Amino acid sequence: MTIQELAEALNEKAVVGGFSISALPELRKKYLHKKQLPAKIFTWQTIKDGEDKYAFHNGGRDEIQFNVGEEFINDEAVTRFGLCFSLEPSPSLHHPIEDLEPFRERFNECIETYPELFEGFEMWFYQNGKRNGNFAAQIIPDDWFKLKTFICLGDFIEKPLSALNDNDLSEILSGFDKLLPIYELCVLQNSTILPKTKIFTRLTSNENNWELPSPHKWKRENQGKKNIAFENQYGFGHEEWIFNLRYNIHGFQYGFIRGIEHSKVSINNYDEVHLYTVKKEKAKNLVYYLGFIRNVIVIKNDLKEQKLIQKVIENFNSDMIAEVENVNADVKGIIKFPYGTVVKFKLEDVSFFYEPIYQPSFNLEKYKRFQPYQFSDSIDEIFESQTEDENSGFISGKSSQTTVYNRKNRESSITIEKLHSEIVEALEIFLKPNYKLSVKNISIETMRFNGNIADVVTKESDSSIRIYEIKTSASGRRNIRDAIAQLLDYALHSGNLRVNKIIIVSPSALTKRELEFLEKLKTSINFPLEYLCYQKDNSIKFIKK
Repeated sequence: MTIQELAEALNEKAVVGGFSISALPELRKKYLHKKQLPAKIFTWQTIKDGEDKYAFHNGGRDEIQFNVGEEFINDEAVTRFGLCFSLEPSPSLHHPIEDLEPFRERFNECIETYPELFEGFEMWFYQNGKRNGNFAAQIIPDDWFKLKTFICLGDFIEKPLSALNDNDLSEILSGFDKLLPIYELCVLQNSTILPKTKIFTRLTSNENNWELPSPHKWKRENQGKKNIAFENQYGFGHEEWIFNLRYNIHGFQYGFIRGIEHSKVSINNYDEVHLYTVKKEKAKNLVYYLGFIRNVIVIKNDLKEQKLIQKVIENFNSDMIAEVENVNADVKGIIKFPYGTVVKFKLEDVSFFYEPIYQPSFNLEKYKRFQPYQFSDSIDEIFESQTEDENSGFISGKSSQTTVYNRKNRESSITIEKLHSEIVEALEIFLKPNYKLSVKNISIETMRFNGNIADVVTKESDSSIRIYEIKTSASGRRNIRDAIAQLLDYALHSGNLRVNKIIIVSPSALTKRELEFLEKLKTSINFPLEYLCYQKDNSIKFIKK
């Protein structure tokens, strides 16, 4: 492939493939007030097929330019692509240092303000006939910005021009798409280029925190039917590994979201992706709002990212097959439809509720299965949710079981789920007559603290409460350890309400060592702590420790 053929192919594929860079001529016309411009990115005037083989976008000679070309690294021909400064004087650029300085200033400001836009790219420069780099993306210093210097922010394909194929063209155009916001900020000064792109979409239900698959009802005769969810065809969903840490590389979590697999090619990232799931309970489809992920980067068409994550996926292929088998799902599903990732994000950008929020008013008929839906206003117009300062006052009441999503997840089995419910009922009776629903001074699986449901909360005064957390393990130490983490989380997110006591409720009688552990805890935390031991067969159901 010659540079002429490459430029023509990129012009065509940008349009046919729906790449954002195809809009470059129109963007320049709009923001630079150009009345007439060629419709193509590269034109015959900007394609150079001499000793140096390269092309830059039409009009790019006297601004930051999109550039693709061949260069040599250690005597090996490679194909570069990126955003570049060419400080070589020309008929249209008599004083490159002075004329391009405003673009350098905006570039340096951009990298300091929006460093995430530069992720995945490197920088290098040619000066006095010598290549320097590669470097991490950085501000352009004065000693780089000199006459006849060529500076590039971009990436490489380790092939000469003559060996490029269609996949390589997609990689170049995807790179240009990712660089386009930088160009818009630095050249077009388009203040609207970073709009909040927010969507909500469905996630496969899961009872293992989306780290490993959990069981789903499935039928072999459902396979191949487009109107039936994948997990009901094969017994698992690819989204069930989205938070599995083995797919975390360099601080980014890689995962699959079916709704984003179906999103537009031109969308490279989402400011917010809100997620809900559907569970079938007693023949009814119940909807739960899970939370959201910020700063989600779409990598489904990024060949470099796919190459990176594919190596990890291949390393754990046998583990994934075993995990599918462990939930009695159909292994053919993971073989016929291999696991792949379409997004990456940082785990600190994940804001999921500990207990997903039941959505009785959500219209499943309106929002089709696993499609992405963009919105611009508050998510509260779509899902019922509560903010971090939700506990400005006490909320009395008792939930129905449909409002509690992951009781099985938290407690591991139906048997223990029943024990948990049994203890809740016994505790409600134990706290009477001082605390009753009719008096509106007790909350049973109703009050949320930073989105997370507490088992039982009692009202002590208009401004103070007590919080009870029930754990059902046979190990007292484990129950203390698990409950104290949740109780402290609730207490520190109680808003205007003062927590005057936190209480662990458990069926496990404490050993001497566990009692010593409890006493050390009492002296180590700032909240009064109590342990209630549930005794099923005794007339006195709870003993204080």
